[in-house]
Parts: sequence; C-alpha cells; structure tokens
Amino acid sequence: MALNMSISQSHKGNRTMTKKIVVGLTVSVMAAGFITIAIAATPSPMFKSESVKIPVPGAYFEGTDATVLNQNCAYCHSAGFVNRQPALPAATWTIEVSKMKVAFGAPYSKAEIPKIVAALVARQQTAH
Repeated sequence: MALNMSISQSHKGNRTMTKKIVVGLTVSVMAAGFITIAIAATPSPMFKSESVKIPVPGAYFEGTDATVLNQNCAYCHSAGFVNRQPALPAATWTIEVSKMKVAFGAPYSKAEIPKIVAALVARQQTAH
C-alpha cells in the first residue's frame, strides 16, 4: 500500500508541474500576441513610399555610341543626366568611369572603360 501511495503522490506532483508549465506557456503566448498586435497597430512615421519618374525622352541615349552608353551607364544614370555634365577631358572621364566600377560596382569590365570614355567624350564634343 505504501508503494501505491508514493506512486500516486509522484504522479500528482507531475500533474501539478504540468499544469504550471501549461499555464506559463499560455500566458507567454497571449502576451506575445498582445505585443504583436500593439506593434502592428503602431504607424511608422519614419518611412513613406515615394515614386520617382525618370524623364522621358532623355532616359536612354540616342545617336552616336548610344548602345555602349545604354548598356553600361543607363543602369544608374539617365541620358539627360549624363548629357548635362560639363565637357570633360578623357582623363577626367576615365577617373569617373573607373570610380563607378570600383566604388559603386558598375556592371562593366575594366576592359570596357576606354570604350565608355571614348563614347562620353565623343558625345560631349558633338553636344557642346
């Protein structure tokens, strides 16, 4: 009889511990749900959606060496932006085009830089 009683008491202790764990988990889940709802309901004033339109015409290059410039420069720069740059010598364009490759990761190879520079210089000579 003593053996049966101690087994019953042992199971009773496990049930109590199980109840405490279940109650603790239930409270934790409910608290997490309330926190999630509170965060989702709070508006974020820091960020707002913006829309930017690249002016057309002027977004892509046309005319002499347009293909070279559209393939290598139009990822980031509109033709209008490039065409508004002051007339620069080839050495300065080489520095600028190399900077776009090294510092900003432009998607052209270093071997293409002279071709891009030549296209920019030729474009500026006809425009200015």
